[in-house]
Amino acid sequence: MPKPKFIDHTRHTQKDNSLTEEAAAWFLRMQQSNRSDSEQQALEAWLSQSEAHRAEYQQYVRLWHNLDHLEPKPRKKLRATVAGILVLLLIFGTFQWIFHIEEVIVTAVGEHERIVLADGTTIDINTNTKLRLALFGFTRTVTIEHGEVLFKTGSERLRAFTVNAGSGVIRHIGTEFNVFTEDGETTVAVLEGAVEISLEDQDNAKAIVNSGQQLSYSGQGLSDISRADSETATAWRKNRLIFRDTPLNEVVRQINRYHTRPVKLGEPQLHGHKVSGEFNTTDRDGLIIALKTLYGLNSSELDDMTVLYAK
Repeated sequence: MPKPKFIDHTRHTQKDNSLTEEAAAWFLRMQQSNRSDSEQQALEAWLSQSEAHRAEYQQYVRLWHNLDHLEPKPRKKLRATVAGILVLLLIFGTFQWIFHIEEVIVTAVGEHERIVLADGTTIDINTNTKLRLALFGFTRTVTIEHGEVLFKTGSERLRAFTVNAGSGVIRHIGTEFNVFTEDGETTVAVLEGAVEISLEDQDNAKAIVNSGQQLSYSGQGLSDISRADSETATAWRKNRLIFRDTPLNEVVRQINRYHTRPVKLGEPQLHGHKVSGEFNTTDRDGLIIALKTLYGLNSSELDDMTVLYAK
């Protein structure tokens, strides 16, 4: 696997930082003992405007809650200290939040890459994948255009970590999870912790997926939650493919993700043959020989592909 790439630089952009500043201002106002009922109602109206408003405000709530558990500092002194920090964030926000990291990462067919963020979050990227990584203010967002990515989030809890894939949004709850998205369908397998999955433009399409579970979704909706096979889901990190009663056409599709010269099934009746076993993703010839031996197949080499057919 290539040497991990550490994201530790910034780029200046003109992105609007008003939402972060508004959330901080509202939070500070709500900590004042003389706040009025009308101010509380105004906050609720502001929060109801969008999910983004609620997410930004929640970052300050979480920080406040976490610091409440720090001992032995007196509560009043601690709150005053945090309030001062938040005021400084507002004062210098114009300078701090305009700094923005954005990367576009693309892996070629058969290539893997690892990204390590400053807080220890690791992002392992599988073959033929394209994603965009954006770090801005209190948000960290990965948008997967296609391909497969394994996330293991680090110790930072102040900044939200979200993954956009296909027609859904995945929010981590301190976790490790694998995301594969292709042709409009996305599968999320949770290895540790939990994630919240919601579909864009479908307010009621939400689910919490816990450790050892997986879920698929598309623009049409969410699947039922099922058991995740963590060994199968992450085998690609060791250049392995694991199949358990997998239809042969799906096996061929998986093989083709790792090689530029595709394999095709020459006869429709072969599609339903079930395959079980473990294979090396880098050994294309070995894969083809194994399939031919196990299922009594022949192969033909054309100019641009290998065709498998029954004897």
